[in-house]
Amino acid sequence: MKRKTISVLLSLGLIAAMVTGCSSQGTEETAGTEPAQTETEEATDAEEAADSGEAAASDGASATAGVIWYNFADTFIANARQCLNNVAAADGTIEISDADSQNDIATQDNNLNNFITQKPKYLVINNINNPAADTIAATCTENGIVPIFANTTSPSDAAYEANPDLWYVSSVSEQSGENMGNSIVEYFNTHDNWDRNGNGKVDFILLQGMQTFSDTINRSSYSLATIEAAGYELGTNIGGDDVTGVQGGDSINGVLCNFSRSEAQTNVEALIANYGDDIDCILADNDDEALGAIAALQAHGYFTADSNYIPVVGVDATVAGCEAINNGTLLGTSLNNPVKLAKAVYKVMYLLENGEEVTTESMGMDGVSVEGHKVLIDYIAISADNVDEASYDINDTNF
Repeated sequence: MKRKTISVLLSLGLIAAMVTGCSSQGTEETAGTEPAQTETEEATDAEEAADSGEAAASDGASATAGVIWYNFADTFIANARQCLNNVAAADGTIEISDADSQNDIATQDNNLNNFITQKPKYLVINNINNPAADTIAATCTENGIVPIFANTTSPSDAAYEANPDLWYVSSVSEQSGENMGNSIVEYFNTHDNWDRNGNGKVDFILLQGMQTFSDTINRSSYSLATIEAAGYELGTNIGGDDVTGVQGGDSINGVLCNFSRSEAQTNVEALIANYGDDIDCILADNDDEALGAIAALQAHGYFTADSNYIPVVGVDATVAGCEAINNGTLLGTSLNNPVKLAKAVYKVMYLLENGEEVTTESMGMDGVSVEGHKVLIDYIAISADNVDEASYDINDTNF
């Protein structure tokens, strides 16, 4: 079969979509019994092999899988990557070789072309080029490779019909948005002083990941829709476009921070200067952005008393995020479990490799369900009441 490359994807990728769940930019550790290792720290043998493009599993593995992560430096991705490599190395059924797209579409295209040339049996892609998702799936199929989209926006329904071996493994981002909104609603319901400028409306800052990414869209829209559904009227979308009557799935323009703590801190610093007395809450697409907002607020004297507390919510339940919950600065977050993502990705390949059907029952993981060729992972709402539940072990290789 003639090899088809991905060079055409660059022209389709004018709009980059972020991954993550989460995604958490930066090098903070995530909630777990072991921290994510940075490139300057000592790595496991499996990680060293993956860094050099070598196999993370034994030489006797019966199948190979290429894995393209959007950014090794992302906190959530670092943990998912390490866990996936650990599981593969311990099990030996699938041999893993991975690559870093460094949050760059051109680099992702190069990684794709390299793996297409190598022809692994499976290709797991943490895609940041959403407009090209269907093309990527088709290219894999044409080259006899099973495509698995992980922690990203799903390809279209038509792509699943055209590519019967196409799979999708990701968290249910709608849940994270609802959890964000519910945290704010609960706070407002129990604090009569929530309306800081007395206008009877919720004036908010919406810190977003990247436009067109489904997690950004769903976290933004479902959080605001949840607040409105509870009877609160939306006021000013500070730094963005005002909205009312929000429905889940609506595209909303907030403050783009690319899941970055530093970008969020810079943006919130600027907004506080002009709107400090109007901010009723801050909705951040991940914990890193939430922590950046908190740092900006603290620099302006907030969080020293009940009278100057502003509720901030995030997503991912990173270690730093959970510490902020414990110290009273972060109101709530949602556990986006990188270990469960990694194990779910590996389990799909393991079941396919052994000729077994991929079902909710055969996956056998709490909070993981299967709908057709989509493997969906539930979020867990985290607050001060259950912050101890935000834990996982990236060195646990049982799946």
